[in-house]
Amino acid sequence: MFRLSFASGPVACALGLIACAAPVAALAAPRPASVWLDDYTTTELKARIDKGCPVVMVFSGGTEETGPYLALGKHAARIRIYGEAIARRVGDALIAPVLHYAPNPPYVTPFPGTISLKPETFAAVNEEVARSLINGGFRRIALMSEHGPSQKPLAEVAARLNAEFADKGTNVFYISEGYTRARREIEAAIRAEGKVGGGHGGLWDTAETLASDPSLVRPGPYLPGTIENDGNGPVNDLGYSGDPTGASPQLGREFGALRVRLASEELIAALKSAGACRK
Repeated sequence: MFRLSFASGPVACALGLIACAAPVAALAAPRPASVWLDDYTTTELKARIDKGCPVVMVFSGGTEETGPYLALGKHAARIRIYGEAIARRVGDALIAPVLHYAPNPPYVTPFPGTISLKPETFAAVNEEVARSLINGGFRRIALMSEHGPSQKPLAEVAARLNAEFADKGTNVFYISEGYTRARREIEAAIRAEGKVGGGHGGLWDTAETLASDPSLVRPGPYLPGTIENDGNGPVNDLGYSGDPTGASPQLGREFGALRVRLASEELIAALKSAGACRK
């Protein structure tokens, strides 16, 4: 499953204004350990690091225009779903707070809500985050992104940090196949159905957001944007390209499952290649 749902009680109950009863079985049921760094205290996190060798995923998204149908927070919504699924498949894995800002050529775009970082700024932020995690005791860092223009800077950061830290028993992995390979395969499958494969706000973009958080998708009827270069050309004046027609939650779940599988397999292989952590 990729859609997480949470039950919420009345506001008065949540604020402690009235007594709230909870089923005994629900209180007794064990909760799986969180994969989110934010949920741990410093002491708990140190114990987790001392006990094993967790890899921490630094997963970046972006805040950008995607036309009239998708909300600005599409990347973060998908990362929350995909990231948790990847971490649980990998096993001893945690996820750092989601990075919401990324390069968006030409780095100052004329759309309300788009927040752009220059590639060198984005690289520096990810490098400093990785260095902070290493300084705190982590020996396995995975840099990954949901966003196309982020891929090259992340690869460069990983290579630079590995050159510095590899002989100290620390590895920084650039994990790309959940985005790059998955996108190629997804777009090829869409083209095979006679539809526009790519797009910024196109079919797969819309479908995956529908599957992750349907509240971020506005209802159709959908209209195609620019479709040059199989939908991967320039966006139109509304900020999107490709053709979202035919997007559905079911398709989004299928695309998301592929991304999770490929990213998990790549990270598991990288961890195996790195060998045991030095204590």
